Amino acid sequence: MPLASASIQDRTHGAPLTFGFWVAGIIRRWPLVIKVMLAILALALVAALVTPPEYRAHASFVTNTTASRMGGGMSGGSPLQGLATQFGIGSAGDPSESPNFYVKLIESDELRRRLVHSRFPNSWTANPRDSADLITILKIKGDNGRRSEEIAMKLMSKSVISGFDAKTNMVSLTVNSRWPELSAAIANRTIELVDGFNREQRVSRARSKRIFVQHRLDSAKADLHIAEERQRNFYEQNRSWRMAPQLVFEEGRGRRNVDVASDLYLTLQRQFEAARLEEFNDAALITIVDPAVPPQKAQWPRYWLLLASSLFIGGVFGILAAGSATILNDWRGRNPATASELSNSISTLPFPLGERRRRPRVT
Repeated sequence: MPLASASIQDRTHGAPLTFGFWVAGIIRRWPLVIKVMLAILALALVAALVTPPEYRAHASFVTNTTASRMGGGMSGGSPLQGLATQFGIGSAGDPSESPNFYVKLIESDELRRRLVHSRFPNSWTANPRDSADLITILKIKGDNGRRSEEIAMKLMSKSVISGFDAKTNMVSLTVNSRWPELSAAIANRTIELVDGFNREQRVSRARSKRIFVQHRLDSAKADLHIAEERQRNFYEQNRSWRMAPQLVFEEGRGRRNVDVASDLYLTLQRQFEAARLEEFNDAALITIVDPAVPPQKAQWPRYWLLLASSLFIGGVFGILAAGSATILNDWRGRNPATASELSNSISTLPFPLGERRRRPRVT
């Protein structure tokens, strides 16, 4: 027996396991470390071959606030408005104009539902004119359409990632998919849906406000016309009204009614014009900065990164396996009776453990 092996055996039956002997045991088991590293590397290679490639497309747009569209007096801003902007709140005080709102809109179920039912070029066919929805392109099969839609929406929640920069009001969008053209198409379609949803909701809200103000304006106009007609009739029927105190009182009351109706009409007229302008300005809320283009390089797999990470992880697991084997061997030397009983118990197990333990050694 070599001197090193003898010393290790003597230590096994005597002194406790130290860090130095533990490291020595790992070094003596270097073939086990190599085997574990090769096994991890083989698994990583199989995963790289089986897993489809992944392409990442980027897009971004800037949100426009009411103040920037109107060009009003809020362009200079205030300290409170600047602080609100840092937290993603719109400068006009409307939370639906903040970039955070657009991020939540992209993450909403309604927009994802519209996205999975949108038509995209079918990457499975050679004809570029063929199109299909994402449920068909992703080959999602379910018992019914609702279940397929839910699975597609869940996949899109993992594939479409959005974020924002509060200082610039810029919303960024990242899309991962199996094909570069599909990644870019999904990103651009998402921005189209955001813009369309905003137009649909905001224009509808502005139109409702304009219609309400218009109805009030028509009513105020009719009231003003009635008040003016009463005042005109009063003057025609009472040409010497200044001579009678009762008629002076009636004339003053009629004139006040005309003034009140006139002020209300003018106020509603200004509100009506503002509502019409707001309806027009709410038609454009985002400005596309970077439209998505098909990426030329796959995000996954990256073979050099995969090789380096596999070797590192394999080395760590190999050292852990060799260290565990060293500790187990030390425990066997300290507890031979317990180890023998455990070995006999394992031999009674069915195949493959027990059968492998009962297999006679070839000398």
